[in-house]
Amino acid sequence: MAKEATFASGLARRVKRRAQRERARREHSPENSFEQQSLKDQAQSTHEEARMVLPGIQALFGFQLIAVFNRPFFDLDLADRYLHLASLVLVAISIGLIMAPAAYHRLTESTLITRQWIRLASTDIARAMVALMLAVSLDVYIVAVMISGNALVAALIGILTGCFLGLLWFALPIARRARERLPSG
Repeated sequence: MAKEATFASGLARRVKRRAQRERARREHSPENSFEQQSLKDQAQSTHEEARMVLPGIQALFGFQLIAVFNRPFFDLDLADRYLHLASLVLVAISIGLIMAPAAYHRLTESTLITRQWIRLASTDIARAMVALMLAVSLDVYIVAVMISGNALVAALIGILTGCFLGLLWFALPIARRARERLPSG
């Protein structure tokens, strides 16, 4: 219980600090201006991003593990059970990728913050989100099959879920970055 309270208060502080930084950024800079972050600030942001994603991924992994110990799971076709296994592996990969920058940093550059580490961490987080997007899509498909009994409907729901997550996590941020890099005027 104390751990959960500590985690919740730490999360609340991080969210509040992030909101304060965002508010300050909006108040003190024009819409299209940029401010360079120090390597220390970049490392802090990267660390916070990974810490925000990891608990959700771990919870999903736990639910996936529990599913195979329930009788309805074995009512699925063998192919669908293998898709669940694929999803489980993708979530494990996502966890590994999210945690890899911390392990790398601790073992190779524990007293330094380098641009190389920032790039590695950013790339690993993006790769983890790809694996997570695929895993969630597969799990949505599995649940939709169990509920609807119709593989075509379930596939459509799983694909739409993957497309929606891809839009939110990749297409919109990449489009915004491209717009911001265009010369004005």
